[in-house]
Amino acid sequence: MRKVLALFVVLLACASLPTLSEAGKPGGGGGGRGAVQLVPEAVVPGPGEPGASASATVTVRRTEVRFAMTVNQLSGFITTIAIYKGGVGETGPMVVRLSPSAIGINQLLGTVPADGTVCGDISRNPGDYFIQVNTNLYPGGSMRAQLK
Repeated sequence: MRKVLALFVVLLACASLPTLSEAGKPGGGGGGRGAVQLVPEAVVPGPGEPGASASATVTVRRTEVRFAMTVNQLSGFITTIAIYKGGVGETGPMVVRLSPSAIGINQLLGTVPADGTVCGDISRNPGDYFIQVNTNLYPGGSMRAQLK
């Protein structure tokens, strides 16, 4: 019952967030939402954690980033979840550190304040940024996905 309730909370939270098509529209919050699949093969330089995966929804508003994530087959402890500047196959600097709260087994949810200029650029150019999960066993990246 607790798992079902936690999943309902995540789905409800995600359903209330704006979509990417609202990015840049007046009153649209200056951001949007994109669902991504994190995989170890995308980690640069790699390798990421074999078998690990996650699905995440990232919503960027004018001065905050919201996210919901479900993590699978992760063997270590999460040390960092963050958004970094960098295209496919590139590394880059961390621009937003995400601070999750566990809401169920393998389910994370969070909202963090972020620089408005960074939020604006992520909204306009999401493919220039990626989300990555680092763990104690894979400090260089367990899994990663480009934002959409």
